[in-house]
Amino acid sequence: MVNIIEELYKKYENIEYGWKDKKGKIHSHINEGYVKNFSLQTPEELIKSNTGNCWETVELLREKLNKLKIPSKTYFFVIPTGKFYSHSIIVAELNNKFYWIEISHKDFKGVKEFNTTKELMKYILNNFILITNKEPYNPKHIKIYDYKKPKEHIGCAHYYFYCFGQKNITKKYLPEHLKSIEHKK
Repeated sequence: MVNIIEELYKKYENIEYGWKDKKGKIHSHINEGYVKNFSLQTPEELIKSNTGNCWETVELLREKLNKLKIPSKTYFFVIPTGKFYSHSIIVAELNNKFYWIEISHKDFKGVKEFNTTKELMKYILNNFILITNKEPYNPKHIKIYDYKKPKEHIGCAHYYFYCFGQKNITKKYLPEHLKSIEHKK
């Protein structure tokens, strides 16, 4: 079964990071027009454009995992202050293991195996500096949401508000991370 996860990753690993605006123009970097002009592509549109952000690659993988009847969960990590760093991930569960399939973030690309969700969250929180593009941040501001499939073609602000309305699981994982940071000082 793990081979299925690897095959799924390999099939879509070459999707370029970027976004497609409401007029169909492809952008390779987040720019000023992103918040106003982003529209969440459907999985089919993403495959056709071969360019998308983490939100879109997660939805593509969610669709493919559902078709394979492999259970999955999606998580949204965000620092909702300052520059508003965020990242969405999808985690497949097989044989009592958890597989993070990452297509869009260059520093995390691939399939990573974890024994527990707690282990996965610890890994991400310990490496959150990569999500902020190595810019300093206050770890106390990180929020984590367990979210369901959003509507297609929603904009950037709507996507954020949608995730903020989903299950906030920050208190389940962040306090232990903050204690470990304090312990290292």
